[in-house]
Amino acid sequence: MLKKLFKDLDNWIQKTNKELVKEGLPTIKPFYIKVLGQTALIESKIKLSLFSTMDVDMYSDCNYLVKKELERLLSKHKKFLDGFSNEIWMPKETEYELFYEGKSLKAYLAKAEYVLISKALKAPEKNKNVILEYVSMGPSELFLKLAKKYKIDFKDFYDIK
Repeated sequence: MLKKLFKDLDNWIQKTNKELVKEGLPTIKPFYIKVLGQTALIESKIKLSLFSTMDVDMYSDCNYLVKKELERLLSKHKKFLDGFSNEIWMPKETEYELFYEGKSLKAYLAKAEYVLISKALKAPEKNKNVILEYVSMGPSELFLKLAKKYKIDFKDFYDIK
């Protein structure tokens, strides 16, 4: 869903920029979007039992006009841009993978291990099941390294009611 949405957004920007040039106004500058949270996990196709979410978490340096168009496009899919995305804690060393590259925007997905660490550290009760499922599948070395660094003890997840 997101790749098509980003393509639609990119096309809208190209069309809007042509109109802005005709009117002698500044054009929309290239920008990035970094997708976080549950949406990043779903789009990464990780093999976990994930529930679809209505809100989309992302960091971006887009302008207000683009943000409004992004919100409009998301609403067509019964989704909305989380207004508190800028408050989401992600490990400072989070790596992002290029997900979509257009003429005006580059979109990245936060790697699953970093999203899962964020979920485990900042909302363990809410994310207990997905964390335990991931750990039981055999977590990656990166995930285990991050868990050690951020002092996450998976035994604690079994005690969460």
